Amino acid sequence: MGRLPLLLIILVLAAVLMPSAILLAVLMVPSLVVYVIDRNPHRYFTVTISLPNFCGVLPSLMELWERGQSFDGAFSAIADPWNMMISYGAAGLGWILYLGAPVFVSSYLSISTEGKIKSIRRYQDDLIQAWGEGVKQSANIAAVEEVEPQEQEVN
Repeated sequence: MGRLPLLLIILVLAAVLMPSAILLAVLMVPSLVVYVIDRNPHRYFTVTISLPNFCGVLPSLMELWERGQSFDGAFSAIADPWNMMISYGAAGLGWILYLGAPVFVSSYLSISTEGKIKSIRRYQDDLIQAWGEGVKQSANIAAVEEVEPQEQEVN
């Protein structure tokens, strides 16, 4: 499905559900801003901000639908500071997720890598105890020994 049919569907729905469209347009401003500044083709930043933002808008949207689609209901929902705080606060949680997730993931990977290194070193110590110091030979030393005979043959 191309962009033009999708745009036409959105415009028809916005015309039919105009009070809901007005409410969404005002309370989803953080998502719109992120959509404009997100340059990634996969739009991870936009999704991370927009989904919590929509979850924050959903209670006021449901209240508008329960009261009936009226412009007065939409404008009173927009004027309510509690609705604004919930929707923008949910977008703020999306920002925290987007900015905080890499820190937590890198910390986890660092800790798990250190644990794996310690496990490998213990295994290496066990091998040295079982087979002697000859097992401890470094890969760099083995690589140098392989290169040196080839250089002697060339001379």
